[in-house]
Amino acid sequence: MAKRKKTIIAGSIVKTIIYTAPEPLDGKRARAEKSRMTTAAQKAMNDKAARGRLEMLMAANFTGRDLFITTTYRDDDLPPNRAEAVKRIRGFIKALREHRKARGQELKYIYTTEEKHGEARLHHHLVINSTGADIEVIRSLWPYGDVVDMEYVGQRDYETLALYLTKESVTGRPVGAQMWTASRNLKKPVVRSEYVPNDTMLAVPIGCHIIEKEERVTEFGSYCYIKYRLPTHQSGGIFHRPNSEIQGGADALLLACN
Repeated sequence: MAKRKKTIIAGSIVKTIIYTAPEPLDGKRARAEKSRMTTAAQKAMNDKAARGRLEMLMAANFTGRDLFITTTYRDDDLPPNRAEAVKRIRGFIKALREHRKARGQELKYIYTTEEKHGEARLHHHLVINSTGADIEVIRSLWPYGDVVDMEYVGQRDYETLALYLTKESVTGRPVGAQMWTASRNLKKPVVRSEYVPNDTMLAVPIGCHIIEKEERVTEFGSYCYIKYRLPTHQSGGIFHRPNSEIQGGADALLLACN
């Protein structure tokens, strides 16, 4: 008998889960209980939910010193509709990309367009990689109003940021509208699924910080889910991964999870 194990590595964030899955020779009751275990495991992992995907996408591509930005419109420049607002933010992204390309710099981004909370005015939230000299450039390329907020990504955890960016996803997003838009050059989280011996236990590597942990055990099986942060250096309250860890690659990190 074996268990299923799934591990997702996204930058400094790791989600891993191990659970008992149904087998061909299981009786009706055992199969039902194991199926419930599988469902609970998938829910805990949350990698298929939009917010969970966004959290891990950001963790895989942005460090604590990248930027979270909010752009707004002055009254005279307020777009007449969402489509026009999206056109303007795309124009801003294009201008910023061209500015960086001329300097040999890459642009990575995720953005959302909102209009259903607060004063119900159209505005945008963006997460972009920082080059260290962005503030004045960003302000100069957004001619429609204020850049009302600009902070380091590291001032919030990825889950909180993903929750904030998708807060209009259920009731405020027009039918057919994307929940968020991301640049094509973003890296995908590393995912590995495998069968492991039934007596395999999950353990967090030394030096890691546990963010979430959930366990369930019945007479027919069990699941254990752990979400944790890999060791980081801390500088000025902003977390970022050390270069040696990045260069080590995903395989080394996966070995640490086993």
